[in-house]
Amino acid sequence: MHTDESIRNDFATRLYDKVASTQAGKNLFLSPFSIRVALAMCAVGAKGETRQELIDLIGAPESVEEQNLQYAALLRSVNGEGSERPFQLVMANALWGQQGFHFKPDFQEAIADFYDGALHVVNFLAQPDDAVRTINRWVSDKTGARIKELLNRDFINEYTRLILTNAIYFKGRWENEFDETATRDEAWHGPNACELPMMHRRGAYLYYEGEGFQAVSLHYKGRQHSMLVVLPREKDGLATLEVQWAAQQTFRKMTDGFESEVVILSLPRFKIEAEFRLKPVLCAMHSDLAFSDYADFSGIGDEPMKISDVVHKAFVEVNEEGTEAAAITACGGGAGGRRQPEPKVFKADHPFLFFIWNRNTNTVLFSGRVIDPQ
Repeated sequence: MHTDESIRNDFATRLYDKVASTQAGKNLFLSPFSIRVALAMCAVGAKGETRQELIDLIGAPESVEEQNLQYAALLRSVNGEGSERPFQLVMANALWGQQGFHFKPDFQEAIADFYDGALHVVNFLAQPDDAVRTINRWVSDKTGARIKELLNRDFINEYTRLILTNAIYFKGRWENEFDETATRDEAWHGPNACELPMMHRRGAYLYYEGEGFQAVSLHYKGRQHSMLVVLPREKDGLATLEVQWAAQQTFRKMTDGFESEVVILSLPRFKIEAEFRLKPVLCAMHSDLAFSDYADFSGIGDEPMKISDVVHKAFVEVNEEGTEAAAITACGGGAGGRRQPEPKVFKADHPFLFFIWNRNTNTVLFSGRVIDPQ
């Protein structure tokens, strides 16, 4: 799983790189995992070159059967076992199909059995407003009302036959919470210099130093998930760090190279909401066939079909207690106990990258950057 997941985290890195290049100077937050699962569901019904393009993009096996088993195992592992989970993680997949359109039973069964998804029938053609309301109600319900509206009316046209939605919602409390009385206003050194609430804590954390950056991993209760904060040494070093991140397998090197250290940690509170239409980004990642009139989704139904667009919305809030994060995608159509005498100082008072990852599978669930915490 580790090796497979490092290949798939390569998708997360490349996707972040492409999206970041279209969002210059802005905060960023997305769930590469959510997007990958939505594309995997599309790949189940894709044939020929269209399937090859999609599986190359997301790092899935050639065989549909093998892909289905792999994703089912991954979803189970990321979700965690048992009902007594100290975190909330909700993943919800759905297909929204045009009333009267014949969807192949094999495709519907695969989505239900392996991706825990269901096909809902709506009428895009005759009742587009009702279809939009129905889908948005489902989205709101699945994401704890954090994302109330995924689709708007202009997402649907006379060619819409199928929309895939994938929602992911995470809420975790820090294993070691920050003391609110220690939070105080301090200077932020970003493009918009300002004073803002900075949280403080001294304690043992997994820590890594790379070329030009330092990283710290903050566990959530239960230790199945962590937030990784990656801070450039230079106040204006984020762009250089992003290039470095995209070019090398830095994530894997870092998660393999963590040491337990005493860290004096300063981190701002922040909240980010982001929305993307990902068709141009995914086409730029060499998957344009799936969006073209030459797409082959004959495994889904008898009529010609293509992906019209991929809409993604994401939300994250980080404070003294922990993190709440949600994202949704629609595809239309261990450490040692070594004592360190000098604590490490990690002061995130300038733009940084952050990732929420599942430690069981080494999977990046969410990735983002903070340029302006306000």
